[in-house]
Amino acid sequence: MGPSDNRSNDELEYHAHQQQVLADLGSQALETSDLETLLEDAAETVLETLPVDRCSVLEYQPDCGENADDGRIVLRATASDGAEDAVGKTTSPVDEETQAGYALEAAEPVLVEDLRSDSQFQALDPFFADEMDTGITVRIGPEPDPWGVLSAHSSTSDSVGRTAGTFLQTVANTLASTIKREQTTRQRDEEAAVRQTILETCPIGITLIDADGMNVFANQRAEELLGRSNPELQTYAHDDERWDLIDEHGVPLAADELPFATVRDTGEPVYDEIVGIDHPDRDRVWLSAHCGPVIHDGEFDGAVYALREITERRRLESKLEEILGRVDDAICAFDTDLRYTHVNERAEELLQRPESELLGETLWDRFPEATEDEIVQESFEEALETGEQRSYEHYYDPVDAWFEVTVYPSETGVSVYFRDITERKESQHQLEESNERLEQFAYAASHDLQEPLRMVTSYLQLIESRYGDELDEDGQEFIDFAVDGAERMREMIDGLLAFSRVETQGEPFEPVDLDDVLADVTHDLRVQIDEHDATITADSLPTVYGDGNQLRQVLQNLLSNAITYAGDEPPEIDISSERASRNWWQIDVSDEGIGIDPAEAERVFGVFQRLHTDDEGSGSGIGLALCERIVERHGGDIWVDSEPGEGSMFSFTVPATDTAVMPKTTNNA
Repeated sequence: MGPSDNRSNDELEYHAHQQQVLADLGSQALETSDLETLLEDAAETVLETLPVDRCSVLEYQPDCGENADDGRIVLRATASDGAEDAVGKTTSPVDEETQAGYALEAAEPVLVEDLRSDSQFQALDPFFADEMDTGITVRIGPEPDPWGVLSAHSSTSDSVGRTAGTFLQTVANTLASTIKREQTTRQRDEEAAVRQTILETCPIGITLIDADGMNVFANQRAEELLGRSNPELQTYAHDDERWDLIDEHGVPLAADELPFATVRDTGEPVYDEIVGIDHPDRDRVWLSAHCGPVIHDGEFDGAVYALREITERRRLESKLEEILGRVDDAICAFDTDLRYTHVNERAEELLQRPESELLGETLWDRFPEATEDEIVQESFEEALETGEQRSYEHYYDPVDAWFEVTVYPSETGVSVYFRDITERKESQHQLEESNERLEQFAYAASHDLQEPLRMVTSYLQLIESRYGDELDEDGQEFIDFAVDGAERMREMIDGLLAFSRVETQGEPFEPVDLDDVLADVTHDLRVQIDEHDATITADSLPTVYGDGNQLRQVLQNLLSNAITYAGDEPPEIDISSERASRNWWQIDVSDEGIGIDPAEAERVFGVFQRLHTDDEGSGSGIGLALCERIVERHGGDIWVDSEPGEGSMFSFTVPATDTAVMPKTTNNA
């Protein structure tokens, strides 16, 4: 046997030793969960197996360099004399001019025979450059997302050959597999922890039922809702008689009526099932349950319950039903298909049908005649579509009665409040007839009174024209007084007639731009404004809902009064507005005139009530009464805030354009 045979045997033994070392390292990698120890042992294995002086495990950490996108390389484990203290502390930026940086993107082992003179790597690695002459580096993990590199270096330039690259790469692959497995396990554990945290902190009770109907899991909220611990719940079947299960009407539930049975038989989820259960202390708890199937390999493998407690809601609903049963108004509740879900006692009386006959039936099936009145069907449809309440009046022929109906929409359907207004309608009809007679009387009276007044005025003017030169000063004054009195009487009669016609002759309500109304009023009062050198200022006024002609009369009367009772100084009048509430606007007319005693603030709105002398200002005494009646027709209020000598502010409220206010009218039309 010659020297070559001995060398061949040595190589075989060396190769066999490497394979055994790799096998031992692979076994350790499969069994260990301690990555740090595995990295250290791998470095020691390389150091003991290859003719090298140092082995280093370097981790690539992206987005950790001086610039966010640069990354860095960190020493994680090393095997050599005196290098252990550098682990975790020695770092280097990623640089392709270093052996480690280049190896991160290299598909093959990177062998450098002379680190000091190699032209490819101008930058020196801080991990091994000082003492080492030659080395080989391989990538750990696949490109483009490597975990790091494994390097082996020697201080002897010819001690590391390319054959060492295969061994080193195998070690790197073993580390890469273990790192990947550890990362996957850590990610799975983290995700499981997150899921567990979500389950335990979820305000909804979650339970898992297996294919046999047994409880196998319950989160903390489910334990609270069901009144039992998780271990105890695992002794319960979904239909266990200890639950004492009942439906929302209090009827005991059979096993095949429970959500689990429905899900198991149909494979479809069940939503919002109302179930009552007993706690161990016999307290009744009401739950809203969702139940969905768990499918594994195409087969039913159980179900998941999502439970929400509605005990308090049930208590309030029961109390509400009790209250609704006692209220005077008739109340019905409907679902979104307009099926009856509740009818109180008063509604049973007015509809002449018991609740048991109506529940579950649709409105149109039980009362088909309601569809003949368009406003009924439109009100229900619009309430459901828009989510806004609707009101209407309806004559119900079977009971010969009028009803005032209000439809309130909700997420679950509509609630309908209605009351018998037959007496009110009859009274309204009688009032309409009375007002018609009153208007006829007022018209006749005004016409009959106007004619004598015109005669008196004409003859007085005739006396003045024929005999004026023969009258002394007193005679002329007497005639002036008489003519003025007759004119004032005519104005009072005209005002009284207008007052009587506010409700009967008003126009239908519609959107009214008060800026336009004010422009018309100031145009009509132009002569009076100029004569008194009046200054009128106004904010931008809103568009309101009402009778434009009547609102014009209100503003004209208030402005005219403010000018008339301004005192000695030129009138200064301001008109402003503000939103009094969601449905109402407030209009303010302020002046700096002679003012009103607060004690007379209500009397000033009376018919023919004048608080000032003719020297302070003339008037018929009906203008403010007319304003009050117009505002009342609009459903609003009018008032005055004033002090003598400090001016007055007259305020009134009118409906906003989005307010469904019906005008007060006695017109049969």
